[in-house]
Amino acid sequence: MTWFSIFRLGIVQLCIGSIVVLPLSTFNRLMVVELALPALLPGFLIALHYGVQITRPSWGYISDQEKDRTKWIKRGMIILGLGGITAAFSITIFTFSFAVGILTSILAYSLIGLGVGASGTPLLAMLAAHTRNNQKAAAASITFLMMIFGLAFTAIIVGGLLDPYSNEKLIAIVTSIAILANIFTYISIFGIEKKLSTKYQTAHKKETGTETSLIFGIKQIWNEPEARLFTFFVFLSMTAFFMQEVILEPFAGKIFKLTPGESTALSGMKDGGSILGIIFVILCISIFKLGSEKFWLITGCLVSAASLFLISILGVNLADQALLKIAVLTLGIANGVFTAGILGTMMKLASEGSTADREGTRMGLWGASQAYAAGIAALISTSLVDTFSSFINQPAMSYGMVFSIQGMLFILSAFFGIYIINKSQTTNTTLGMVN
Repeated sequence: MTWFSIFRLGIVQLCIGSIVVLPLSTFNRLMVVELALPALLPGFLIALHYGVQITRPSWGYISDQEKDRTKWIKRGMIILGLGGITAAFSITIFTFSFAVGILTSILAYSLIGLGVGASGTPLLAMLAAHTRNNQKAAAASITFLMMIFGLAFTAIIVGGLLDPYSNEKLIAIVTSIAILANIFTYISIFGIEKKLSTKYQTAHKKETGTETSLIFGIKQIWNEPEARLFTFFVFLSMTAFFMQEVILEPFAGKIFKLTPGESTALSGMKDGGSILGIIFVILCISIFKLGSEKFWLITGCLVSAASLFLISILGVNLADQALLKIAVLTLGIANGVFTAGILGTMMKLASEGSTADREGTRMGLWGASQAYAAGIAALISTSLVDTFSSFINQPAMSYGMVFSIQGMLFILSAFFGIYIINKSQTTNTTLGMVN
């Protein structure tokens, strides 16, 4: 696959990020601050959107069998766009009917989860299947970098457009984003798959499998020790990674008195920091030959933990907006370093293992692990905020305790990652001695 084609697939990731950023961040703040709803509600909705992504292995498996990943990417984007628009309407519905708002939100976030899984999994599988080994880490980082750019760019631009806030303005903005994202997706992905080598497609062509074949395929991958351990690592580290996603904007609004536009821009700043972190790792690995994907993975975990502890302290003791922005930017950079490390490792493992032609299924399995971790993280973080707030009169302390727990999970993830690396190196050494 050419670098230009990789860049075009990255535009699709950018479009995915531009649609999901508001339902997964700004809408949380609107529900908790403007609508005065419990923090657990947006936590539940975001967990639902991730829970629906248990379908990721199915999307990956179908795209493995049909060898028509483009079709599923397009269909997934349509579903994702409809989900984002429905979620925007649900904010307005909450103002006059809580019950109907809940039902509409459940539908909306279910569609968002289906759309992300159906579009994102085949796209990553296409990258894993058709990039060379020396391209994989950079390709994964570039495409995810563009998704983060979509998150940051959308959040910053929308942050300026939302003030002064109105529900009608929100619906108009989200609808426009969904339409433009689908148009750009269709243009960007057009013809890429058809240009792939005929020799590759002929050599890897398979007949469509059955549900039993899907289960058997997952069992085959689960029996690969490195893939299985990596699945556990993805779950643990992604639980840590996503805990702050749901509570950062409500935290900024309640403790630091940021407006909806300002808190949205703060999320954009964090995502901008992630872009810097990803670029930094790409330069270190590809140009300066400093460190490996696994090294930066561990480093990202540890620096993310330190940033979260700092945010906890700022909320309780200082509540200074300028310092908060610095801390959030640092967290974003650390998250970017972590993201580049885990994506590079994932892309390499996806095309390895004892079972060939299972890139989509492997990416689907790890995607499902990530999605469930993210959903559980959303439930844990929001329920803990509500629980701590019920007996602690200081909201800043309630949020700070949750950020601290997240930091400790990142540290635990780093130690588990070191264990996996050491175990993998020991296994490879043993196999080398046997051979």
